[in-house]
Amino acid sequence: LSEGMAHFSTLLLFDQVRGPRGRMEFAKGIENRYADRRRVASERPMYDVDGKRPSDTTVIYDKGGWVFWMLYDYMGHDRALAGVQNFIRVWSVGRDHAALQDFVEAMRPYAVDAVAYDAFVKQWFDSVVVPEYKLADAKKIARTGGAYDVTVTVRNAGSARMPVEVAATTAGDRWITPKDTRKPGRWAQNAKYRDARTTITLGAG
Repeated sequence: LSEGMAHFSTLLLFDQVRGPRGRMEFAKGIENRYADRRRVASERPMYDVDGKRPSDTTVIYDKGGWVFWMLYDYMGHDRALAGVQNFIRVWSVGRDHAALQDFVEAMRPYAVDAVAYDAFVKQWFDSVVVPEYKLADAKKIARTGGAYDVTVTVRNAGSARMPVEVAATTAGDRWITPKDTRKPGRWAQNAKYRDARTTITLGAG
């Protein structure tokens, strides 16, 4: 709970200080580390890790941070942070230490849809699953007026069911690098960048 939350807090900090691009770069780093270091044959659900298996560290830190971020994104900023703040207020005054199960139970009243929340929890805290999206047959068809229709086939070759955004983008960089590269700064979005996106939810296969 504490180490996964440390990565989650860092994601929030990057988003505030360095903007969405900074947060995305940190998120990609922990996602890649988890993908490289996890051991599929021996990985246990987040409820069950105890630090004794070789891949437990990346599950606790990297997967933990990602799952807490996905939960935050799923619940929405205001509801998620209200739940986290209440959880800290309740548990910071006692001598007992909270477990991951306590956090999950405390966040449930803040979910808009309790049934969907329970499904999220079962998938990410009580199971071992990973989505894997593969794109194929992307096509751009010109229309009148300079617009395009874009189609692509998306397949989930993994085992998790999650919403995923799919976007058709203009050419060129989305982000403008900070002027002073010697100091950490915010990336700004390129004013010429455009995209059209939609969200789809795909189960395994």
